[in-house]
Amino acid sequence: MSQSIKFMLVLVLSLVFQGCQSMSTLRSSSADEIPESDLPVGFYSGKANQNILVDPYSQSVKTSGDPKKRVVVLNFWNASPVKLDFLGPFAADELRRGLAISQRVIFPTDAKTETTTEDYIQGDQVKVGQLVREGRRLGVAVIVIGRVSKIVFRQKGDDVGIFRKKEALAAVEVEYKVFDVQSGREILADSRFGEVVGTSLVVFEDSKIQDPTYRADLIKGALRESIARIIPDVLIAVDKLSWQGRIARVQSDKIFINAGKTTGIMPGDILLVQTQGDDIYDPQSGIYLGQAKGHSKGTLEVVDFLGTDGAIGKIHSGGNFKEGDLVQLY
Repeated sequence: MSQSIKFMLVLVLSLVFQGCQSMSTLRSSSADEIPESDLPVGFYSGKANQNILVDPYSQSVKTSGDPKKRVVVLNFWNASPVKLDFLGPFAADELRRGLAISQRVIFPTDAKTETTTEDYIQGDQVKVGQLVREGRRLGVAVIVIGRVSKIVFRQKGDDVGIFRKKEALAAVEVEYKVFDVQSGREILADSRFGEVVGTSLVVFEDSKIQDPTYRADLIKGALRESIARIIPDVLIAVDKLSWQGRIARVQSDKIFINAGKTTGIMPGDILLVQTQGDDIYDPQSGIYLGQAKGHSKGTLEVVDFLGTDGAIGKIHSGGNFKEGDLVQLY
């Protein structure tokens, strides 16, 4: 056999051997053997429920496109035996601050009220009808009320010695309720505990532990902790509500809406227009039951912004729109 033929045979065998190795490598790198954490999330990713088509865009659309709801938090009611006047306003301010930081709600600057949670409590009942009417007057979608129901203060430590280590514990329970103003429904009611521990090194007398200012600071710390546990629950409850706005003015073919850029309304959005439903009361007890749903009048298309948080719409379908009609995303 000539040298050239031998060379060709060696070359062919070498190529076949390399091809087999490549196929082996490819098979060993198949998706069956890649850790699940390395798989991309997609329509058929193993991270999703099996046999379910997963839309990778749906979650981002849901979380980024919702307009913000207007919220008011009434000063809390201090119903505990510890009569510190600052506790109710302090609790409400902490909740407002935490909700504002989330940037998922709006606190209207013109929503002023002199009422507090205590004004809407009668015995063990909330005067829902009056609360809802106040919310509508303020032009908000959600009202949050609450009360400081329990405060516990304890101390422990060494009783012997010149230098003694003392610990003071403050625990606070806060009850709260969240109301959907439009429907008149209570959408959340719960309570949360918060506690803090303060340590002090005292000489002979535990004067610091007994100091009213020191005790008040510990109680405020515990109250802050309880409010921090409330904030995520309130945001979840508010996020579940459908956004609603109102027609502020009708001027020829222009419809002015009380929500715009700050709220998160976008040009091109289609808004469904509805009449306000009637408030329903129990004929025997007079208890407020909620608001019946209004009827649909047509749709608007948002075409421009007005001021810091208003929008201008044009009629898309239907008609006979009036001031006070409700609007929501179609």
